[in-house]
Amino acid sequence: MKDFQDLLASIPIFSFLGRAETAAVEQLFVESTHQKGDVICRQGDEGSTFHVILDGELDVLAGDRVVTILKRGDFFGEMALLQGGKRSASVIANRRVKLMTLDRPSFNSLFMKNPKALEYFTRVLCRRLASTSSGETTRGSSMVITVGSRNHNLKGKTLVASSLAGVLHDLTGADVVIVRVRATLEPPTDVFRELLSNGQLTDDQLSNLFRQDSDGVMCVEVPGRAGLSATIYEEKASNLVSKLSQKFQFIVFDLGMDPKGLLEAVPTFSDVFVELVDNAGLDVNLLPEGAKIKRFRLLNLFNSGSWGTSVSSCEPFVIPRDTALSNGSATSYIRTSKGTDAALPIHRLARKILGATIGVALGGGAAFGIAHLGVLKVLEANGVPIDLVAGCSQGSIIGVGYAAGMGVNNMIDMAMRLGKRENSLLAVDLTLTKPGLLAGNRFIKIFAPLLGEKTTFEDLSIPCRTVATDIQSGERVSIGHGKLTTAFRASASVPMVFAPIKIGEHVLVDGGVADPVPAEVVNQMGADMCIAINVVPPLKLGVENAVSKTVRQMNRFNPLRYMGDDEDLPNMFDIIMNAMQILQYELGNFKAASADVLINPDLSDFTWVEYYRSEELIARGAEAAETAMPSINRAIKEKLGPWKKRS
Repeated sequence: MKDFQDLLASIPIFSFLGRAETAAVEQLFVESTHQKGDVICRQGDEGSTFHVILDGELDVLAGDRVVTILKRGDFFGEMALLQGGKRSASVIANRRVKLMTLDRPSFNSLFMKNPKALEYFTRVLCRRLASTSSGETTRGSSMVITVGSRNHNLKGKTLVASSLAGVLHDLTGADVVIVRVRATLEPPTDVFRELLSNGQLTDDQLSNLFRQDSDGVMCVEVPGRAGLSATIYEEKASNLVSKLSQKFQFIVFDLGMDPKGLLEAVPTFSDVFVELVDNAGLDVNLLPEGAKIKRFRLLNLFNSGSWGTSVSSCEPFVIPRDTALSNGSATSYIRTSKGTDAALPIHRLARKILGATIGVALGGGAAFGIAHLGVLKVLEANGVPIDLVAGCSQGSIIGVGYAAGMGVNNMIDMAMRLGKRENSLLAVDLTLTKPGLLAGNRFIKIFAPLLGEKTTFEDLSIPCRTVATDIQSGERVSIGHGKLTTAFRASASVPMVFAPIKIGEHVLVDGGVADPVPAEVVNQMGADMCIAINVVPPLKLGVENAVSKTVRQMNRFNPLRYMGDDEDLPNMFDIIMNAMQILQYELGNFKAASADVLINPDLSDFTWVEYYRSEELIARGAEAAETAMPSINRAIKEKLGPWKKRS
């Protein structure tokens, strides 16, 4: 085969062979094809074969860590043959791959008596040892993403493919190509036939096939036909990926046509499948069982038959109706208008594909929680995207407002307005019929404006959950469905202050009793990175809140006070509130242990009722966030760094 002879001639270890000798050596090799996920050899196995990669890609693993990627022209298996030992690593196909293999007798006769070949093998061994000992995990040379649907009538596949490709370029700076598969009855041209074959194309031939789709994104339209088998699609698509991966780091397939055979072949050539669905509740996986591929579901509510769902986890991704998506520049709109409801799910999807979604856990703490606004303001100012939010108590109020689309500046204005001393009693609605001082109805009325016109979790812009505690069982309850006012009312139901609220079989009080800083919930929602904020400070001797001071002053007029020996002891109110503060500070830091970054604003000279000091609290939150920015940037770089444009 001429292609293999040309390949051998390009590999340095075969440089000692002449043209005639290369043709003879070719007869010693046996060709084989392996599918994505196939194990070629395992670490510790006896080594008896030498392999040259004719096409495709292989992962080399030390333990469960990918230490290098092997591509066309690379080889492996020589060390076990030279040393007579066992395989030093496992090799697994990460795409459909074609190998040319030599057995031990053929390898010995070809290489063992050739000094140049042995010297070259030694240099290769040194490089591989250095790569393995560096401890770095290697990413594949390219990532293949397919956008399709089992429902041919669903609209939005091209929109998702184009905007996703653009956002991937914006995040990484890498070269991206969209492969649009379009139905045609015409046979492919010679160039396209070659593109889909296992032959090679020159750079000029490849470049002539592409057109500009958008900034940083190229596009190629590939003819497809219905009625072909999955095996044929698998071979054609794998050949195409092999060629494109030499030039592009991300390859996005837009399946404008998606017959059964093509969909069945997706796992053999793609790393990620973004499936448009019309009902997230009916999760029917159209991919073959056991397929080694990441799958993400996406709802486009522009489709009249698509059912909405609660936006309370990273997935499914929901694109709401937005007239801006119908004006002919939808891709540009999504790429540049990052904070709009239509753009947020696409940007979150892109980061999820890269393993770089960011969630924020907003802890409880009454007035201390106002400091969250300062943290959020600094994160936004530094371009840190917030993909998911989970909140407890006061953090749940701010979290739900943020997820509903209320800007940080608007929330700060609201905090400054409500935090005035004359508004201290706005939330007071005493009750004699419920187990608490306050009924909580006025509390809901005060904070409902944070939600705008959004009333349920289905309306949210960003996935959000609130955390409450079942006072009967002690379990943490994560709320992600139903009315938003009910969700934050349950999460902020401070025991004895607010009456508990019943949802289903749960009787719920403040989430701070079980989980003051819900970092674990953020991770369960699907975040790849968590920033946790524990605003509750440790107790500081001598710091007294206004309520305690009032109780102490009133107690001077209590004639029974002088009859006991507890004149210098704190009152019952102080004991309860101080105990809760100690608990929430220590438990909050413990619960935030799973976070990538923990922020603890210095609020020890504030108290839990001092809403009238909102400006100072916000400033302290901002100060703590600025201090944490180097750690946050470092964590983001670790997630996105491997995907940045290759030099």
